[in-house]
Amino acid sequence: MSLDVAYLALGELENLLKQYDEKLKAIEEAWRAFVDSATKAKASWDADLPKVKIRVDQLRNVVDSLKKEMEVLLAKKELGLISERDYATLSEELQKKIDELEKRLGEFTEKIAEVEGRVRYLWARALTREYLSKFDLVELEKRIEDAKAAGKIDDETYAKMKQELAVMKSAWEFLNLL
Repeated sequence: MSLDVAYLALGELENLLKQYDEKLKAIEEAWRAFVDSATKAKASWDADLPKVKIRVDQLRNVVDSLKKEMEVLLAKKELGLISERDYATLSEELQKKIDELEKRLGEFTEKIAEVEGRVRYLWARALTREYLSKFDLVELEKRIEDAKAAGKIDDETYAKMKQELAVMKSAWEFLNLL
């Protein structure tokens, strides 16, 4: 009878462990897909960010240009080159355009910050020991400092790189605890 119990126990253990093996393999596959997707999203965002900044600057420049047009319009009114009525109509239209662009610019600025945060969060979550082991983080930090000192990177890029390096260092320390 005890031999029957042993074989039953062996069978149950084998089935149970097989189930967990399959579950864990599925999780590991999902994790690899997540890591790959998050890494690609970060690389894509980093490549597109300069374009995003250019477009934001273009919008700001248009708003500034429209504000200067408003000043010119006011000067024309004060010099008597246009009537009060024309000034009121034109300045109202111009102000509507300025308000609309400023509103959209504010919305885009918020959305950009949100996307940046989400991308950085997912990238940080996807950092693995294998990925981080490709970097000499101390050397990378030195290169960032040297680039900043040589004027090769601006303050915004420097701050972003330092922040990402800090995330990488923290992730490395955490992963080494595991």
